[in-house]
Amino acid sequence: MKGLLNKYYSNFRHPQGLIGKYVVHKMNGKKHAALAEWTFTHVEIAKDAMALDIGCGGGANVARLLDICSDGKVAGMDFAPVAVEKSRSYNKEAIEQGRCKIVGGNAKLLPFFKDTFDVATAFETIYYWPSVEECLAEVLRVLKPDGQFIIANDADGIDPVGEKWAKLIGHMRIYTIDELKQLLNKAGFTSIAAHHDEENHRICVTARKPKE
Repeated sequence: MKGLLNKYYSNFRHPQGLIGKYVVHKMNGKKHAALAEWTFTHVEIAKDAMALDIGCGGGANVARLLDICSDGKVAGMDFAPVAVEKSRSYNKEAIEQGRCKIVGGNAKLLPFFKDTFDVATAFETIYYWPSVEECLAEVLRVLKPDGQFIIANDADGIDPVGEKWAKLIGHMRIYTIDELKQLLNKAGFTSIAAHHDEENHRICVTARKPKE
């Protein structure tokens, strides 16, 4: 039983197989939706923006970005093939219309050209990034000058429940707002700001690529 539970929890980090498909399906559920809805009240995104959702999971946040960027385009990327499959299915109509594409990839080597996106989002995924400094450098690379990066987490690094989940899932690092600010500053981002829902332990940290 313990082995099965460990396998289940590890699928939050790297969904695969039948358990992974279930986990990806749950990513489109109410808990993740609440974080997204809260986050999008604290940011401004242009209707014609080119947007990227890194670690797109089940594709629900890609769909939300498509609604916000009604005159723009949205790309989603995920490391897990089951997530790419689910996200493509969830956003099938927008893909067929040419407004969306979903690809497999790694945050350490984003499969996009330099200066491509007006906004990039990372919902509940930076926890799992190996060599986070390299990943942030990649985000900076694919953003246009003055492009916005949005990090949204359902754990603030203060609530002990978050650390409990980190131990269960494994290979997971929960960051505080101050830690994320320091990492973003070191990576070369500017205009770094944060919002903190202390009651629900949610955080939203935003930053921009410097203007040329």
